[in-house]
Amino acid sequence: MKQFASKNTALYCRLSRDDEMYGDSSSIQTQKIMLENYAKQNGFAKGEFYADDGFSGTSFNRPEFQRLVADIENNLVDTVIVKDLSRLGRDYLRTGIYLEDFFPEHNVRFIAIDDNVDSEKGDNEFTPFKNIINEWYAKDVSKKVKGGYRTKALQGKFTGPYAPYGYHKSLEDKHKLVVDEATAPVVKKMFELAAQGKTPYMISKVLRTEKIKRPRVRIIEELNTYHSEEIMQMPYLWTQISVRKILQNRVYAGHMVSQKSSSKSYKNRKTVHKPQESWIHVINTHEALVTEETFEVVQKELSIKRREKKNIATNIFAGRIKCADCGKSLHINFGRKFPHLSCASYKRYGIEICSMHYMNYNKLYQAVLNSIREKASQICADEKFFLLGLKKSISNNADCEKRQLEKNIVKSERRIAEINTVIKKLYEDNVLDKISDERFSIMSCEYETEQAVLTEQVIVAKKQLKSITEKDNNIHKFVKAIEKYKDLQTLDEAIVIELIDKIVVHENKLIKDKKIQQVDIYFNFIGNT
Repeated sequence: MKQFASKNTALYCRLSRDDEMYGDSSSIQTQKIMLENYAKQNGFAKGEFYADDGFSGTSFNRPEFQRLVADIENNLVDTVIVKDLSRLGRDYLRTGIYLEDFFPEHNVRFIAIDDNVDSEKGDNEFTPFKNIINEWYAKDVSKKVKGGYRTKALQGKFTGPYAPYGYHKSLEDKHKLVVDEATAPVVKKMFELAAQGKTPYMISKVLRTEKIKRPRVRIIEELNTYHSEEIMQMPYLWTQISVRKILQNRVYAGHMVSQKSSSKSYKNRKTVHKPQESWIHVINTHEALVTEETFEVVQKELSIKRREKKNIATNIFAGRIKCADCGKSLHINFGRKFPHLSCASYKRYGIEICSMHYMNYNKLYQAVLNSIREKASQICADEKFFLLGLKKSISNNADCEKRQLEKNIVKSERRIAEINTVIKKLYEDNVLDKISDERFSIMSCEYETEQAVLTEQVIVAKKQLKSITEKDNNIHKFVKAIEKYKDLQTLDEAIVIELIDKIVVHENKLIKDKKIQQVDIYFNFIGNT
């Protein structure tokens, strides 16, 4: 039997995750056995394996393939053997470059066993067509995989590779999240601190001090994957960015938000972030770690810009003081003998946009303090009378609003279900070539955008409905929160966060030679009553 002993024979194998669906016939081990037997039977010596396990054929940036290319360029390989053309690649143009340019230029013989391709025996006229078919296959599989992920997302199923910090994937259903008893308390503590006004940076310092391992460490230790020496050397180095991402993730309120990003195409795996209106929201999919109310309070706190300055008093009302006319925040100025507030629009653009809305910060502080003490005293004096008056005030127009919200929710949910059916039908028509890819992309995008808007509207409407339905509960929450402050002497940011939703400051008015300024204080749970 003839031996080719001058150089190595490269036995190249490749398996992507998509190929795993088709069982052991395409497995790496099966490919190795086939290639090794073929090499022995046909007298190829020094056979060396190059195996890329878990890499798509649409990309040639595979570690073992790149090693093979380097060995060819270094004149160490004169023959490349693969199971079939698709193992080399599923990109028609780039596969053709290797077959028609790179291999011939380096005097490399190429053999694809199942496709009956052998460059030493001359050109195979069907090779280009097989490469085109392989690319079509990759495109079709990519479309089906994306469709599968989208279907799961619409059903509220989790499709990520790793569960969010604070959760595990269920052992019975990998698409369902269950609470991780070890890390869930950490998430709850983060939200508690944020609800008290602590910034992500402050929270990250607390986590570092308490030597709590960051999320990436959990993945490495528990799943034995996603390794990083740098991460393991600094396991407690939480950053404010990672803390903020957790605090902004609606998954911790029990809802699933999916399809935030995608790859550019089946050839280009670069991640592209989608606009929020195209995200898929499904509510109440798993056990929440924080209440909806706490989550919303934290989002409000995160939106407040805080500037920490040394040796200067802080504004405990930051982010809560609003201009009655333009709606912008009132900024504090510590530059004079006493701190004062003024409208941000006026400060930036002048009188053409808004007026100053000047207010002494100490007077505002005292007004809020007095209002809290007054309500606390009323409750202690006659709680039943206070509750009766509060319920009457809040209940005005509530029944009418409730009926309208329920009607809107039913209408929106019916339309969401209709769109699911339409998208499924569109996908089937596209697969069967009844409509083009371009038309499918345009139509599905339009329906997905409409569905995303409707889903967000349902979430907002249900929050409003829940707020109305639980008005009695909210009143009792307010009473419980404020009654302990009857003898309150000083305010701090934690108290303000607990009790105050917003403070609306009106412009000064001159009435009978006397300056009068209206200030509306909106309390959490009950509003401005």
